[in-house]
Amino acid sequence: MSDPLMLQLRSEKFTAVRVRQPAPDPEKIIDIPCLDAFSIIVQLEDFAAHRLWHGRRLNYAGGYRQGSVSLPFMGNELRCQHRSAYDNLRLILPRATLDELQTERGARKVGTFRYEQGGSEDPVIHQLAQALLPALARPDTRNQLFIDYVLLAVCTHALERYGRIAPPSGKTHAALTPAQLSIAKELIASHLGAGLSVERIAQECSLTRSHFSRAFKQATGVAPHTWLLKMRVERARELLRQTPALSLSSIAEQCGFADQPHLTRVFTRMTGETPSAWRNRHRQPLFPRP
Repeated sequence: MSDPLMLQLRSEKFTAVRVRQPAPDPEKIIDIPCLDAFSIIVQLEDFAAHRLWHGRRLNYAGGYRQGSVSLPFMGNELRCQHRSAYDNLRLILPRATLDELQTERGARKVGTFRYEQGGSEDPVIHQLAQALLPALARPDTRNQLFIDYVLLAVCTHALERYGRIAPPSGKTHAALTPAQLSIAKELIASHLGAGLSVERIAQECSLTRSHFSRAFKQATGVAPHTWLLKMRVERARELLRQTPALSLSSIAEQCGFADQPHLTRVFTRMTGETPSAWRNRHRQPLFPRP
């Protein structure tokens, strides 16, 4: 038996926790904090044996397959017993976060989620959960716009597939005006480091988060977090071209990357070559030929 390995991201709107426990105490019963919040639990590996109580009533005894998703309400006085090794990602979403999204979508507030007690097979949420794992492992490299994008996608999918709510109003959303698109691009370009959120950009454009995200992708062909990466790489190319003596670590810092390896990974993925190779190919000769 050993303590679980935990990786965590926190904000006012959600908490994401990856918990891995190769050797849990099979007899230990854990009291889960009672909150007005929902938990979306994604199994990253097969989980052979688990028990879950609602109050004093045993609600489930069994296992979960890799990729399965459970969505319990955390106000049900939950207690659990981990009887085998497990590895899962848990998104804890306060009711206020989901209510805010539903208001933006023109739908009624969520009551509860319906799902199979042994977990529902859900490749969409499983894939989105996998996309969050690098940010949990390396918080210093996280892209806040990307995290916002994934969270919005998870919540929207969960509400539409599992929520006991009315469907969205069906209203069409207008495209971004040229002024709104300019505001969004300028904000991203001036905040190449961490910290800029979808909510902040949407507020500056006088739009909801979901409306802005859809309209920005429609206007540019990419999501806001991808546009941010493009701007970081574009700035890196400028520095590589204009400052041949500047180190790659300094360029990474000035462009909002966590470190030189982070710059190299993103730059290579988006351009097809490393920063060093790109710099060498665009190096200006010291003595131009006459």
